[in-house]
Amino acid sequence: MAFKRIITFSALFLLTSQLVFANYAFYRQVVNTCKLYRMPVDEKKMSLTKKSDGSYQFTIEMQAKLRNDFETPMLVAFISVGQAIKHQENFAKKKSTYKPVIPNDTEVTVITKISREGMVISAKATPDQMKKLAEGKIDTASFMRLIKNSIQTL
Repeated sequence: MAFKRIITFSALFLLTSQLVFANYAFYRQVVNTCKLYRMPVDEKKMSLTKKSDGSYQFTIEMQAKLRNDFETPMLVAFISVGQAIKHQENFAKKKSTYKPVIPNDTEVTVITKISREGMVISAKATPDQMKKLAEGKIDTASFMRLIKNSIQTL
């Protein structure tokens, strides 16, 4: 009876370990890149979820340091996700059995202190747009023009 439990738990662990490692590696890459830009980020305000169709969705909430500056935390968040995507793809090239975690939908929410209550600004970008931004193939102004239609004030 105990042997069956050990085998069951071992099999369950092996099946879920890639997903757990992928989430951890993705979060670590996002946090490390944000730290490089000296932008504080709370891991509890990040969410990488798998949808029913098998695709991933990533959301992150950032706090603006300055009163009117929502672009900086937004850009840092998108650059960080782009770096995490590149990291996942590079790891998948090294290990053929590894399936990279690449979110199709990424939403960044920034809370600014423009008014007393604060203002919440949200934007979305595609993986390709974020990779180009992270690699420096497009500049920040061009990136903001690409995502301008997705920016919402909540």
